[in-house]
Amino acid sequence: MHFRGILALDIDGTLTHRLDWIDPKVVEALTRYAKEGWTIAFITGRAFSFVEKKILGFFPFPYLLGVQNGADILSMPEKKLLNRSYFSGDIVPQIDRAYEGHPGDFIIYSGLDLGDFCYFRPERFSKQELDYLKVLEELGGGPWKSSDFFFDSTQLFPQIKCFGKRAMIRSLFEELVLNEQIEICMLRDPIDPSLYLNLITSPKANKGAAIQFLRRACNADIVIAAGDDGNDLKMLREADVSIAIETAPEEVKESADLIAKRPRELGILPALEEAIRLANR
Repeated sequence: MHFRGILALDIDGTLTHRLDWIDPKVVEALTRYAKEGWTIAFITGRAFSFVEKKILGFFPFPYLLGVQNGADILSMPEKKLLNRSYFSGDIVPQIDRAYEGHPGDFIIYSGLDLGDFCYFRPERFSKQELDYLKVLEELGGGPWKSSDFFFDSTQLFPQIKCFGKRAMIRSLFEELVLNEQIEICMLRDPIDPSLYLNLITSPKANKGAAIQFLRRACNADIVIAAGDDGNDLKMLREADVSIAIETAPEEVKESADLIAKRPRELGILPALEEAIRLANR
């Protein structure tokens, strides 16, 4: 079978509007593309345990998977690790300082090898915030651990997550975005639409870097990418043909070659057809 290229796809807000379901028509189309020689790569902000529990069972074909914005990249379904980009515990005090004067706190993901549980400081959260965190814990891979957040430089982590109202998350983002020791992206929370997130990773863990790695690893001449939020921006810029969902922030849509209708309307299907046509010109 002739290798045609990579279809690099965000999940939430791009392929689906639900946390636990993919429309069968989308699965059918992706299965057909895989049989036609396209390598399918799902690149998501979700942790592995979250996406495995809710989504991965829908896909009956081999694929590549980048979780936590590319902190881990795997070959599936065998779960073979292809690339890893974590940050050290030295970063945590810097995030702590940025939180001074802000409500709530952040959480730290332990990583794929430890089961994707989170370290957190429960005493810093309100009851409403703790209720939200309980939902996150149930979506993840194991019981969370209360921690004092004192880690040494040998401890490595894939992601820090900050959550809250838009103004607070924007303020934190603006304070941290110039820090060259981290990658930070701001996006809407797929679990609670009233909240926004800052996802903090290693500078080498972003969706654009994931595309660069996969292009080299697969020796791909063509990469088509689709996404709907701030963490997809670098991925779209790395692609040969890019698709943004109509609900995406303006900056994301401005970087795209094509605009697709939202997942409820299965907008990704005609958009992928048009993107492939453009790529093959």
